[in-house]
Amino acid sequence: MAEKVRQKGGEITYGWAIWHRPNLYFEAEHHAVWRNDLGNLIDVSPQLGGRKRMLFLADAAAVYDPFAPRQNIMAADGDSPRAIEIAELGNRRHALLMRCRVPGTAAIELYEPDQAELSEIDRQLHALIPA
Repeated sequence: MAEKVRQKGGEITYGWAIWHRPNLYFEAEHHAVWRNDLGNLIDVSPQLGGRKRMLFLADAAAVYDPFAPRQNIMAADGDSPRAIEIAELGNRRHALLMRCRVPGTAAIELYEPDQAELSEIDRQLHALIPA
């Protein structure tokens, strides 16, 4: 992102990418986009599945700090037991990954008990979320 700003001008805008699976969950992921000189917000990060668009919520207080990464936040879309369980499991998964993060890096160090917990959470999520 800094390279894009250096080459083309503009600035980095921090905030949250918002993902939505209707009737299941909303997820907010700490993210940054490039604001070009015209004020347009452009995501220059590659996205899974080749997505071309995303909902982005700018948040000036959400500046990236590699020594204090921010956890994704999940919330149920509705009050169905399934949606609530998905959000709870997703938040547990994100908390586990944050707990296992090597400070100051993007690396995650999972020990055997962490791997077992992550596998169980993933198994439950896979059973609840259609492919």
